Amino acid sequence: GAKCLYIGLESIDPANLADVNKGFNKPAEYGAVLDRLARRNIIAMFGFIFGMDCDTPGVAERTLEQMRNWPPGLPIFSILVPFPSTPLYARLQDSGRLTRPKHWLDFTPYTMSHIPLRISPADVHDEVNRAWSASYSPEANARAIELIQHKTIGHRLIHLISRLFFHGIYFPQMTKRAWIKLIVANRRTIFKLAKEAFGARRPLQPEPAPANYQVDVR
Repeated sequence: GAKCLYIGLESIDPANLADVNKGFNKPAEYGAVLDRLARRNIIAMFGFIFGMDCDTPGVAERTLEQMRNWPPGLPIFSILVPFPSTPLYARLQDSGRLTRPKHWLDFTPYTMSHIPLRISPADVHDEVNRAWSASYSPEANARAIELIQHKTIGHRLIHLISRLFFHGIYFPQMTKRAWIKLIVANRRTIFKLAKEAFGARRPLQPEPAPANYQVDVR
């Protein structure tokens, strides 16, 4: 069966969703959908996009606040990218809001290519950084694993390992030093799960007989 599932939630703001023709996404139903997946032991990977025209400063915290009511998952935060030959690109071009009209020729991750209506490009970058930092900090990882304490040790290990890898989507994590730093920062949660996993797999040893124990063979 399925272990993980990606869902493009995009935004918690219905106005944003309508603006990008995704009105079929219902933010009020996000929690219920994620609850159903969690009950079936499916880890949800869900994506959000910042930099839409209805976004304002504080969008990261508002999104995080909603997420605190949901089962732990693997959130992914990105910026709005106007791809060529799309209605979005044409609209931004017509309004003179494209700052990098041929951004695909100079690809730079998490770099804005347009000016949103209600938030500056610099603020969008700050919001994305805030969301990633809050979602994959050692404290957030520990809290996520604690919230699924009722799940099997295997499920929790998969969730934690996934979180460590997802951290690298945004933060530089391609060197041994970066991985060592990440593991050290999350050492308490890693050690706790490793200890539990080792204890669960270790065969039970017979208890030693008392010193005065004698077998009656009569």
